[in-house]
Order: sequence, then structure tokens, then C-alpha cells
Amino acid sequence: MKLYSALLLPLLCLSFDVPAFAQQPTQHAFIWSQKSSMKDLGSLGASSYAVAINASGQVAGYFVNGLGNPHAFRRTTSGGMKDLGTLGGDFSFASGIDNSGVVVGSASNASGTVHAVLWTAKGVIKDLGTLGGSSSEGSGINQKADIVGSSSTQGDTATHAFIKIGSRRMTDLGTLGGASSVASAVNFYRAVAGNSITGNGDDHAFLWTKAGGMQDLGTLGQLSDAIGINDLEHVVGYSFLTGGSPFHAFLWTKSGGMQDLGTLGDFDANSDSFGINRSDEIAGYSYTDHTNAVCHAVVWRGTNHQISDLGTLGGKNSTSSAINASGTVVGWSDIN
Repeated sequence: MKLYSALLLPLLCLSFDVPAFAQQPTQHAFIWSQKSSMKDLGSLGASSYAVAINASGQVAGYFVNGLGNPHAFRRTTSGGMKDLGTLGGDFSFASGIDNSGVVVGSASNASGTVHAVLWTAKGVIKDLGTLGGSSSEGSGINQKADIVGSSSTQGDTATHAFIKIGSRRMTDLGTLGGASSVASAVNFYRAVAGNSITGNGDDHAFLWTKAGGMQDLGTLGQLSDAIGINDLEHVVGYSFLTGGSPFHAFLWTKSGGMQDLGTLGDFDANSDSFGINRSDEIAGYSYTDHTNAVCHAVVWRGTNHQISDLGTLGGKNSTSSAINASGTVVGWSDIN
């Protein structure tokens, strides 16, 4: 279990041969809607990645600067893309944005340590601390400005999911019986989705609520990870199928359990889902065939969760990472 798994989201649809920020070709953040199709949001440096969008269309993400370091950004229609800075260190990432423009993410300080942070609507950065260990990561935010993420515990002996409500300290959400857990997303009612190591040592998706604690959502065959949640407690993520390959995007509901969302046509291709809105429209990606060489941003819609290919900005690969209430999607794409 890696503490900063959410920060490495682009790796899921890129080659693993070289570091993420040395990838060629260049990727750019995009915004997509049914009216305007896919629009390049540009960058403040080299590559850029959009990871979250709020109801008014403000976008959060990160770009790679001239020194090769990622910096969080917030983009508005009127003001464009703005660098949100760090805690005095080299890098930062944005992971979520609420409807008031508050951004959650992670940033390094002068000593290189990474902490969960939020940026206010005016751009002021605030360190959210830890569960007692040295490092933490901010992954998600709801419309009450409650924040979830992961933190090392006292003595840096483990990584645990947390929720931080208002000005209160982080609350440790525990695990599914194993050593580590990671929270990825939180809804309006403070239900949390994420991933935990079980008592058997396997990675499983979870749903946490105050009333029910941490619930194991199971798998489609083997390992699973929950990445997004809506206000109906519908959860999305990915799971490996029986035999360990491929992995497919899933939708989990209380009534239906974990449902395989499939791919762009080839059952043996990989797919993943990252974001879900209240209408159960789901953003993610699918590889185009079993070779898993080309992946495209996709959206699943309708009662049958029909998959639609969103294309690219002209390059080979793309990924959609979030979708707002109106069905507007953000993500990133190769541009050449």
C-alpha cells in the first residue's frame, strides 16, 4: 500500500518504463462536455493533469513546471490556470475541489516532507497535519469542506485513512484488519470510499460510514480499490478479475453489489473508473483492446451504464478523472 497512490493517478494509463514526469509525449489537462467536446486547458509548464471539477466548472489539478516538479493549480473560466504553490518545498498536487473553490491536495515543505493541505478560495495554503506520523496526503473534499486522505501513524509504522471535519483533528478510520488503508473520496453525508489491506493481506475497496464503520466491498475476483463516491453511496473504482488479469472498472451499490462496468469492447482489456455524480454518470478510462497499448477517456451513462469513448486531444492516450453534476468531464490527454 503506497501512501501517495492518488498522486500517481496518471501512471494508470501511461507506460511504467520511465518516471511519470519524464513521459513523452506531453499530456494536457482537458475539459469535455456534450456541447463542446474535448477542450485543451493548456499548461503553466510542460504536462498538465485535471483531476477534479466543481459545479461551476472550476478545475483543480497539477502541472509540471520548468524544473520538472509538479505544482497544484486551480483553473477558473475568468482567471485561467493559477499556480497554487507549496508549503515551501518543491512540489504539490491537487486532488479535489468543492463548490466554493476550496482545493484539497498535498504539498512538500522545505525539508521535503509531504503533508495534506487545503488552499482557500483566495489561494492561501493551510497545512492539515497528520495522524501523528511524519507524512499525510489529502485526497478528497465534500461540499461541507470535510477532507479525507491518508496519513502515517505515530512512529510511521503504518498508513491509515482519515477524515477531517472542519477545524477538528484528523480522525483515524482504521483498516479492514490489515496494516494500512487509504481514503480517496467523501460524499456530502461523510461516507468515505477507499482501499484497505485486509487481515489476509489483500487490497480491498471499502465504504466507511460513521454508523457502520469500514465495510469491505469485495472484489470482481481478486484485489479492488474504491476511488469515487456520490451522495447515494454509490462507489466506483477498479478490481482485478479472477486469475489476476485484466482489471475492470466497477460500480458498487447496496442493492446490486459490485458490478463490472466492462471496457470499450475487448473483455481482456483493462479499464478503471475514478469519479461519479448523483446521476450515476461515471468518468474513467478503458484500453481499446487486450494489448493495453492505447487507452481512451470514457464515460459510462444510463441505466445500463453504456460506455462512450471521449477521444483524445490528438495524441494516443487519454483519461477522464472526474465528472460534475451537469456531466462535464475533466482529465488529461496526449497532445501529440
